[in-house]
Amino acid sequence: MNKTGDEIQVALVEEGRLVELIIERPESRRSIGDIYLGRVHKVVEGLKAAFVDIGQKSDGFLHFSDVGTTNEDYRALIEDDEDDEENGTAEDGEDAPLSVRADVEPAAAAAVKPQARSGSKTPSADEQERADKRQSYTQMIAGKLKPNDSILVQVIKEPISSKGSRLTSDITIAGRFMVLLPFGGGQVAVSRRVIARKERSRLKKLVRSMLPEGFGAIIRTVAEDQEETLLKQDLEKLLAKWTQIEVQLQDAAPPQLIFKEDTIISSVLRDSLTSDVGEIVANSPVIHQETLNYIQWAAPEMVKNVVLYQGKLPLFEGYGIAKDVESIFSRKVWLKSGGYIIIEHTEAMVVVDVNSGRYAAKREQEENSLKTNLEAAREVVRQLRLRDIGGIIVVDFIDMLDQKNAKKVYDSMKTELRNDRAKSNILPMSDFGIMQITRERIRPSLMQRMGDQCPACGGSGVVQARFTTINQIERWLRKYALQHSLQFQQLDLYVSPTVIEPLQNSDLKTELKWFLQHMLFVRVKPDESLRSDDFRFYTRKNNKDITAEYGDI
Repeated sequence: MNKTGDEIQVALVEEGRLVELIIERPESRRSIGDIYLGRVHKVVEGLKAAFVDIGQKSDGFLHFSDVGTTNEDYRALIEDDEDDEENGTAEDGEDAPLSVRADVEPAAAAAVKPQARSGSKTPSADEQERADKRQSYTQMIAGKLKPNDSILVQVIKEPISSKGSRLTSDITIAGRFMVLLPFGGGQVAVSRRVIARKERSRLKKLVRSMLPEGFGAIIRTVAEDQEETLLKQDLEKLLAKWTQIEVQLQDAAPPQLIFKEDTIISSVLRDSLTSDVGEIVANSPVIHQETLNYIQWAAPEMVKNVVLYQGKLPLFEGYGIAKDVESIFSRKVWLKSGGYIIIEHTEAMVVVDVNSGRYAAKREQEENSLKTNLEAAREVVRQLRLRDIGGIIVVDFIDMLDQKNAKKVYDSMKTELRNDRAKSNILPMSDFGIMQITRERIRPSLMQRMGDQCPACGGSGVVQARFTTINQIERWLRKYALQHSLQFQQLDLYVSPTVIEPLQNSDLKTELKWFLQHMLFVRVKPDESLRSDDFRFYTRKNNKDITAEYGDI
């Protein structure tokens, strides 16, 4: 846990390599788990969703399946039509503090559900009945939500790009050993990672006996074999938080933040602290003390593993992971064998290309391809976790002739993904060597949070050619001259310094050429704030920007 100025970085290291990095700054605090009293802005029955004002830049998105209800039949009906996500259930044993949902766009939904029925098929009587029920439930939920109504909601996915937060009204409050469901109706579920039936039964009976009427709970994996006293203390803390929320609500007016999730340190310790954690290191006395306070309550036997770092090198340098942090911005990631992977981000998906590199000539092709693909599968999963990449991921592996080898790569990928706390779906490798993955996305990727958009290329990765910009300027001048009856107008043209160079190097002085062509006096001036694909025209008389008036070129 590394504190530098106002920034806190929490790194999870496995076998000496960085696998997860969580960063928090004052201007970009995590909002997952925050509870708001919101105001319904509008209800769109066609989307099966409502847009809720919670005081953020964009309205939050509340799907009807996330409107508070314990009716499982309704959930089963609605999830077939979910426009961009798949629901998890409590019995699936979520260890995450909130309902975990994989971010699946419509295209990905088709990818992970290849058995989807054809649109040309006539629906059966059962399917028609199911569709009618789904429609009636949709109308029922839509009837519950009216514009300007107040509603208590919780953030389950942070804003990404132009999309607002994903919201739910199924409120949950996460603790160390359990997740409290204030509207759970007495339901108690146990993580599926708790395998022993006897222990599952013990935990269910124990928690049921402690829960107030109307509350529910999800018992987390770390609760296995824990004493009743610890479970009771955890529940009391969660109930105290809910009481605090109820008090806040009495005088609240929407939109208003009602409850803020724990600090990044408490959240990470709560979600990542397991018995196989060998060392917990902090370079800040304040964070070190906060960690000790938490560990002394949650896992006193691990107090000896908490260390205050006092080395001469910066913390990440001292533990040899500084290069891993820097590699987050690299497109190319080298493999030990000499192969490499290329990671490309697009608007719709992330594409990963696997290449054998200098390793290609050392062995027979099939054996070489298998070994490179297996190594790449491990590295791809590490990069997904490290960069916090979500949504649709397409991996283009090196082609292999033997289907058994393709199955080995698929099995390796599934095994590696089991160590990932984020939910994912994966399809076997296609005949073209393509593997499709969807991974839950609850916040912008680490690259988006750590980086700024390039001012030169606007995030495209490609800068427009200077001569293309010059052609656009000349088309602008032609249009201006045609639509402007007065001749000998005096204009100032501002362009990037990189565009001025080819203008000055032309055979005929550009300003003279434009005068002869259009009877306009144009004076070219550099402006370092402009990108190479941008320009601005001003009238010299009153210094008015007229670029947009004639910008349809």
